[in-house]
Amino acid sequence: MPEFEYCVIRRRGELDVRSLDAYRRSGGYSALEKALRELSPEQIVQQVLEAKLRGRGGAGRLTGEKWRVVRSQDDFTRYVICNAYDADPRAFGARSLLERNPHQVIEGIVLAAYAVGAQEAYLVTRSLYEEGLATIQQALQEATAANLVGREIFGTEFSCAVNVVGINLGFIGGEETVQMATIKGRRGMPEQRPPYPAEFGLWDHPTAVNSVETLANVPVIVRNGAAAFANLGSATSGGTKVLTVYDAVPESEPKVIEAPFGTTLREILRHAGYSRPESELRAVVVGGAEGGALPPSLLDTPFDFDPLEEAGAIVGPGIIELLPAQTCMVAWAMERSRYLSAESCGKCVPCRLGMKRITGILEGITSDLGVKKDLDMLDEFAQYVPHGSLCGFGIQATNALKTARRYWPDHFQMHVEEQRCPMGSCLPSRSHRFVTKHVLP
Repeated sequence: MPEFEYCVIRRRGELDVRSLDAYRRSGGYSALEKALRELSPEQIVQQVLEAKLRGRGGAGRLTGEKWRVVRSQDDFTRYVICNAYDADPRAFGARSLLERNPHQVIEGIVLAAYAVGAQEAYLVTRSLYEEGLATIQQALQEATAANLVGREIFGTEFSCAVNVVGINLGFIGGEETVQMATIKGRRGMPEQRPPYPAEFGLWDHPTAVNSVETLANVPVIVRNGAAAFANLGSATSGGTKVLTVYDAVPESEPKVIEAPFGTTLREILRHAGYSRPESELRAVVVGGAEGGALPPSLLDTPFDFDPLEEAGAIVGPGIIELLPAQTCMVAWAMERSRYLSAESCGKCVPCRLGMKRITGILEGITSDLGVKKDLDMLDEFAQYVPHGSLCGFGIQATNALKTARRYWPDHFQMHVEEQRCPMGSCLPSRSHRFVTKHVLP
């Protein structure tokens, strides 16, 4: 099994750094002290840029560029929001960081606040993560008592308060404008962008919103240098990505690992202990519930933003899962679309109704009620929903359908033309079909 260098998560059996003393013995908070005593905020931003740290929340924007925009605003009230909310409940990245390495998360938040000129930060996570919430709150109390958070940190003029907010809003709770709304006590619904939070964010002030994994990498960059971090990843993405890997066996426990950007999917699966013959696999799904399914022939695709997007998948929450060879991809696309239809917040008509129509058409096809024009209708909706949605949820919601249609068109053709499942596993779920009516000109 290939060994990868881990930057942010702690493997089972390694040194427990949940306490402040243990974390400081391993070099913890040395990056923060170095930054406050020796480096200017602009130097921190430049280091993060040179490290090629891209947002781990899915969008992949260079973190330093976002911070530079926040710093450049003519407003002295600024905020940092740490997004520790795993939108996809099958992801274990955020909760693993909160549970196993809370002080590195706090150190990253305070470094980000120093870099952008903020004196207040919020960590938003799922209220259901009871162990993670308890661990991060205990760590925050220790850090505050040790003058690592709060007023005049390390005896300098810099102060930063960190607040923990627990919410449970389903999939949409991971969206940045939803989190800002809930912090302000409003209903959690996505907002139109632009303007973006970096310019017009929390309480209308510039706000840096970064995922918990992104911020946990900042102490590593400041401590070890930008060049070392950049060299660990690919040419365009520095560092590593926390991944949750699921085997093809139903109900199996996932493996939480960390792999450098640019590592092939095949190497990642081997590191996780899943070296299955390609003949046993139908697909590898990359990107979680909104990810895309790739055939085994693409297992040598590098795990990086651009190569995955070209193949039809996304980095997303860092979930990789294997589908067994007996999987019908029409049924798989139907189940994913059904789940996402239920998780839609309902604000956008294309997302709210489009995902329901996709699900209904796929249910008709798997129930031997499909006709040829249903396939054209599915392709139309696959473009209509992303183009008309406000937030990333709707933009990525049709990836399952699009990749299933792209790589397994024969499954759809057999269902429609021969009225039978290629795997013989689909059972009728509808007694009537949707009437197909085009929605685009």
